[in-house]
Amino acid sequence: MSKLLDRLDHITRGAPNALGFTAAASRETIPQMALLARVTTPRQSDISALADAKVDAFILSDEGKSPKQTVKPLKDRIWGAMVERLGREQMEAYKAAESDFMVFGIDGTLADTLEEGEAARILRIPPNLEEPILRGLEDLPIDIVLLQRPGASEPLTLTHLLAISNVRTAMSRYLLLEWDGELTARDLEHLRDIGVDGIVLDTTEVGADTFKSVRQRIDAMPKRKPRGEPKPAAVLPRFGGLPDTAHHHEEDEEEEEEEM
Repeated sequence: MSKLLDRLDHITRGAPNALGFTAAASRETIPQMALLARVTTPRQSDISALADAKVDAFILSDEGKSPKQTVKPLKDRIWGAMVERLGREQMEAYKAAESDFMVFGIDGTLADTLEEGEAARILRIPPNLEEPILRGLEDLPIDIVLLQRPGASEPLTLTHLLAISNVRTAMSRYLLLEWDGELTARDLEHLRDIGVDGIVLDTTEVGADTFKSVRQRIDAMPKRKPRGEPKPAAVLPRFGGLPDTAHHHEEDEEEEEEEM
């Protein structure tokens, strides 16, 4: 199974309850979201810095080079490649290089390449897909959806959340979101609460410090409250001058029975 998929499964399900009297400190802390880095030309120093920021996986932008020339710094890391159109030869080349997943677009990707196997299949989509296409995502042979950043480069807005939510409600696959800057703790909670499973930051847009700060905020997030919790009902005050209609209704019924 793909290590990235396994990681997302752990994040979704949370840490299993320990049996016996296992010390709390020894239990694994599962974050609320995954953090991924998109890299173009991976260098060992950059990858090491991002690993220190506890990045969960790396997405390598394919530039037509042989995987053997670019993936060496990513050895022993969870990584995958991003291509515009996925063909059989590309799939086989990256599989031989031990790619954990493949990221690809809709147009031009051959359905024959999308076999179920060890590598996860990630479909990268723009944020402006029409509703009929969004509804069809559920039936495609994919494991994860990667949503390109909606809107201009600005802090997270309600317009962004609405675009993301439209994608989230259209399908049940894991959802990753591309972003190009800082995200506050409140931003991350809003994204988590509408169903975003992971954030993808581009190393050409942000540095290692941003990865570290986002990672710290993800790790510090409180657990999501279960949906469907009953909201406290508003209780209107009872005023002494108002008649108790239910009580008088019962008395009227008793009087009618006596008259009969």
